[in-house]
Amino acid sequence: MAVPYPADGPVDYSQDKEARVSVATKVIEAAIDELPKWETLSKRLADRLSLSLEVGAERAMVQDALLTAELDLEWTNTIVYDTDHFRRPGRPEDPVPILPESLQGVAEAVWSLGWPNPERKPSRTIHECFVALGGRYRHCDVYWAMHKHLKGNRLRVVRRNWMLLKDVGAVLGDPTLTANEREELERELEQDLVVAYVNWLGRRGVRKHLFSNGREADLYDRDRRLIIEAKANERDDVMVAHGMGQAMYYRSLGDVDDRIAVLLPGRPSEQAVSLLSVYEVGLIYRTGDSFVEVLV
Repeated sequence: MAVPYPADGPVDYSQDKEARVSVATKVIEAAIDELPKWETLSKRLADRLSLSLEVGAERAMVQDALLTAELDLEWTNTIVYDTDHFRRPGRPEDPVPILPESLQGVAEAVWSLGWPNPERKPSRTIHECFVALGGRYRHCDVYWAMHKHLKGNRLRVVRRNWMLLKDVGAVLGDPTLTANEREELERELEQDLVVAYVNWLGRRGVRKHLFSNGREADLYDRDRRLIIEAKANERDDVMVAHGMGQAMYYRSLGDVDDRIAVLLPGRPSEQAVSLLSVYEVGLIYRTGDSFVEVLV
């Protein structure tokens, strides 16, 4: 099957994903009269796929297949996502399906919720937006409106967290995040930063480096003999120091005898800049679409 993505037509997936989504569709349809919750369906799908929800990569495959199947079934009016459970359609209060060309209006309704929200929580999930809109729109319409008209424009999404483009640091400091969620956010933000930096450099030979003990540096610039470690939040001096320590450790392994630097999404505090200078660690940080390099 292929999820009908509004205005873009069907989206084709790999054979493995198609198989997982097909199983997810059957799991949802078999349970629909029980008014199942997301957690119930996740557990049943994981069992059917012989995957573990305790393993990050496997949990991601389960959730991706379940979301894809749910979007398709709701888009085709087979099910309704009713805030915290799924059911069959047909009630008078069911939200009216939105045409693809009208998704901009749904996006404006999402934006009008306020970002950050009135409780000052720096991010929202799509589900939280869907609930906050009080049943005015289907979950699938909120999902596609946010992806089509807000993502990369007014909002940024990391995993399931949607935030203002400049609020990434605040999201990482959100006390409601679990340790696993924070770790996943940091990992994805660091990967985005690495990709942006390599694209900015515009040359080959800058890639991950695997050391003989199995450890891996985020980047190694062969031309400049430079080990680079990326960190997701320049506002956290401890995180900057952690990146410095990792880079110093990699250099101590003896595989390469080179300079080291920390790559950050913005300029850190003066204290962090001073710390890097004292230990002769270079600093690379993002500014808009460009990067500033202060190498030792």
